[in-house]
Amino acid sequence: MKQTTPAQKGLLTGGLMIVASLFSLYILKNPVESEFQFLVYCIFCFGIVWSMVSYFRSENDKKNFGTYFSIGFQTFVVVSLLMAVFAFIYFSLHPEFRDSKIAENSKLLLQQGNHLPKEIEENAVQLKKMFMPMMISAAIFRYLIIGALVTVIAAGFLSKKNNAS
Repeated sequence: MKQTTPAQKGLLTGGLMIVASLFSLYILKNPVESEFQFLVYCIFCFGIVWSMVSYFRSENDKKNFGTYFSIGFQTFVVVSLLMAVFAFIYFSLHPEFRDSKIAENSKLLLQQGNHLPKEIEENAVQLKKMFMPMMISAAIFRYLIIGALVTVIAAGFLSKKNNAS
């Protein structure tokens, strides 16, 4: 049987995360920022660990922290890219999310009472321009940080376990 690569495992993991997100958004009608997102992060972590444990169980002789980290890195970078593309497509198709966040922000600025209506309007225009890059960069940053943390922890654990056996 042909061994799957870390990138292929990343594609599968990212695909499952997108399916879970779509299920949450369209079937369960959850908001974008819901508790269901925890399940998506669990799938992400599982995918990284699955990739690294598969390598641990392989017949490869070069098993150290660096190689484990490399395997995890290859997996989570692919997932991060997929989730960034998903975020771009989702927010492009649903500008109402952007508009509701901008309206929320404008309302908060109005309640503060120290902003002129013109300032609030200019702020809304700026936020509209910045929204997509901000959401995509937040998604990428979030997945890269979580991926790196999970990879470091799993690589440390597996390389220690490898030395003990």
